[in-house]
Order: sequence, then C-alpha cells, then structure tokens
Amino acid sequence: RFRVPVLPATLGGLVLIALTLVAGHHYPLLLSVKEWKLLLLGYIYVASVTPVWILLQPRDFLNSFLLYALLVAGVAGTLLVDPALHMKAWAGFKTDLGPLFPILFVTVACGALSGFHSLVASGTTAKQLDSEAHARPIAMGAMLIESLLAVVALVTAAMLVPGKYDSQIHEGAVHVFASGIARFVDAAGGSFAFGLTFASVAVAEFALTSLDTATRIARFAFQELLQVPEEAGGSVASLRRLFSRNRFLATTVTVFFGGWLALSGGERTIWPIFGAANQLLAALAFLAVFVWMAHRGKKAGFLAVPTVFMFLVTLGALGWEAVHFVEKKNWILAVLAVFLAVLAVVLAFDAFRVLSRSRAEGASPAPEPE
Repeated sequence: RFRVPVLPATLGGLVLIALTLVAGHHYPLLLSVKEWKLLLLGYIYVASVTPVWILLQPRDFLNSFLLYALLVAGVAGTLLVDPALHMKAWAGFKTDLGPLFPILFVTVACGALSGFHSLVASGTTAKQLDSEAHARPIAMGAMLIESLLAVVALVTAAMLVPGKYDSQIHEGAVHVFASGIARFVDAAGGSFAFGLTFASVAVAEFALTSLDTATRIARFAFQELLQVPEEAGGSVASLRRLFSRNRFLATTVTVFFGGWLALSGGERTIWPIFGAANQLLAALAFLAVFVWMAHRGKKAGFLAVPTVFMFLVTLGALGWEAVHFVEKKNWILAVLAVFLAVLAVVLAFDAFRVLSRSRAEGASPAPEPE
C-alpha cells in the first residue's frame, strides 16, 4: 500500500524480529497471568478491527519465516541428533481422555480437519485470494507444511523417556515441544536457553494469530446473526442494525464475553467440550460443501464418506462425553454435549431435505471459478 519494495520491507521486519527475540531472551517482560490476559484482550480488539492489510497480512507473512526457521531447526535437529524414540507405539485403547476411538478424532483439532480452520478459510483467507484457482495450491502447501510440523512435534515428545515426559507435560505441551527444539539447537552448537525462547515465541506467535482471527470471525458471525431486513422498523430492529453495521460495537461485545471467560476461569469449564464442538463444526462444513456442490449439479460423491464419517464419530464422541459428564455431575457440559448433538442431527435432516428438494426441482448450474 505504501509502495515499499517487498524485499527490503521483509528484511527489515526479520531484523526487528531477531532483535526483539534477543532482547526478550536477555530482558524478559515479567507480567502476571492476569496482566497478560488483559494485554492480549486489548491486542485482539485492536487487531480484529484493523484492516487486514495493515496488520494481519504483514504479521502473518513475517510469522511464516518463524515457522520455516522452526521447521528447519526441527528437521535438521532430528537428523543431527538422531534421537531414540522411547514412547510406546501402542499404549492401549483406554486413555486419560477416554476411549481412543472416537475421542482421538475430537482431540486433534488441526488444520487437516477442523471447524475453526474451515471458518478461517471461508472467512478471511478466501477474501485475500487473487483467484479461486490459488486456493488449491495454498491448501495443499499448508497441509504438507502442517504435516511436517506434526511429525517434528511427535519426535520432540516421543524422544523423551516416559518419566521425563510425565514431569514436563505438567508444564504444558508447548514446553515439551519447545524443550525438544531447544535440545536440537543445543546439539547444533547453539544455546539451549535461547532455543527454548525461540521455540516458545514461535508457538506463541501462531497462537496469537489464532486469537485475533477467531475474534474477527466471531464478530462476523455475531453481526450476521443481528442482520435485519431494510424495511424492518422498531427499536429492536434499530439496535440490531446498529450492532450489525458497526464493527467496533460488535467487537466490543465479542471481546467482552471472551474476556469474561478468560478472567473468571470459565474457559477451563467449557474447554473439555471444545474438541467435539470444533470437529462437529468441521462435519457441518463438509455437509455445507456437499449440499452446495450437489445442488449446483457438481460431482459431490467424494465428500459423502468423510461427511458421514465425521458426523458419526463426532456424535459418538458427544454421546460418550455426555454420559461421562453426567457421571461427574458436570451438568453444564452434559447439557451442552446433548444440545450440540441434537443441533447436528437437526442440521443433517435439514440438509437431507434441501437435497431431496433440489433433486426434485433439478440442480442449478455451477458458476465457474474466476
């Protein structure tokens, strides 16, 4: 936008990142958890209402170099250290979170299959594409890079002996991953402490991008829910119209409820059901694409299997979790689990009704990609 050449702007940004990494390592900013939460709430408010070209695009672009550096350190370190894998390949069907199937499929909420990622792809990523044709290589590249990152993450955990893993996991999964990367950096002649800082910051940066992106998408959804027809009158319609058209007011409401959960500790109450809710949203995304393609007369059979699979697995997980929450007398999560399951079934029947009507009326022609 300011007609600054990409190369010098990129180099300048990378130099600033390197300087802040070194400065933060030697002179860390020590804040309490509550202070960090308040700081992040202020950040996500500003970031989610700022035009994407000012902050989101350049920040994500520079963050990608942190990811590449992290991957290089992880892959090179794995080859250099050649760590022995101490974790068992099979630890049993029963886990701390529940039965391996179907709980595994609602625990790993990565970009391979994730409701949140489907919202990001359709809510922000799609708006930044020059052409629809670019979506395929971008999606494929993202899948491959994330798969490589997943392998590196598995290595950093599996190379720990069970006792050491158990002691480190209490400090969080990020600490286990960062410690593994730091060990690789140390083996290459670098500093273990700086490697730990670098890996922790790299992971935190990507978590940070998720925070403001999630806030932006939540605001989109909130504004869409409040939309009313132009001819609608009355004070309620006027109030809904005000919030649906003013991104600052809508974001204030969104951040307020997120902040209330974060500061009150309420996020820990609802977190156990996040995985199932997220993967249910992924199943609904599959269903939406399947219905759209079938309605447009495109071949959609290849989507039928993953759609049905995700619905059955997620509903099974929600059923198990509902029973588990009842046994624990956690009535809030039990009700939420049942509500999500019922909602999913209602939407599935609604999709079936739309498909049946579409076949009876004849499919609409599909628009060509730009």
